[in-house]
Amino acid sequence: MNHPPEEDRQLLARCFSGDPEASEVLVRRFSNTVYATVLHALRARQVSFNTQDLEDFHNTVFLSLFDQGCKKLRQYQGKNGCSLNSWIRVVALRIVLNYVRKKGVDAPSWQKKRIPIEDLGPLHSEEADPPTVMEQKEQEKLVENGIQHLAPRDRLFMKLHFSLGLPMEEVAQAMQISVDNAYTIKHRSVERLRSFVVSHEN
Repeated sequence: MNHPPEEDRQLLARCFSGDPEASEVLVRRFSNTVYATVLHALRARQVSFNTQDLEDFHNTVFLSLFDQGCKKLRQYQGKNGCSLNSWIRVVALRIVLNYVRKKGVDAPSWQKKRIPIEDLGPLHSEEADPPTVMEQKEQEKLVENGIQHLAPRDRLFMKLHFSLGLPMEEVAQAMQISVDNAYTIKHRSVERLRSFVVSHEN
């Protein structure tokens, strides 16, 4: 969903000033865009992946946007009708493509080592029958829904640690928990996402 350009500019200005609340708003607003872009790019190139891969790409995109004083976000100019949503899609796509290119000739062997959590990859072939195609689309939606159904505390942890790049110690302090508990939340959030997908597959 595209927001009014002025609203996007105001949000960016707050991010540039170091407003942590604005950073959280930006992550929440564009998470679906990033997940959808990553999913499409991986499937279009027949790259096998699992939910942890999706999470890693999602976090990498937002870390890249906020890195070095929001360097990539500052590159957005909004010219020629380009929305902030479109710019973030471009950044996400470049990150995925760069990763795939770095795999080079090793990509096929890497794909075989990955264990897709719900048979999302590789992308269905032209011979795939309609029921199979429908099933794959439903499974894709499961992953997206599962991410949105994480507990608020788990989502907060993911934003602080991965999206905003805070070290585990600072995350624990911000959430008023122990470092050990922070690692527990990290593991739990991934497992809950997997459990959501598995429990809704049938």
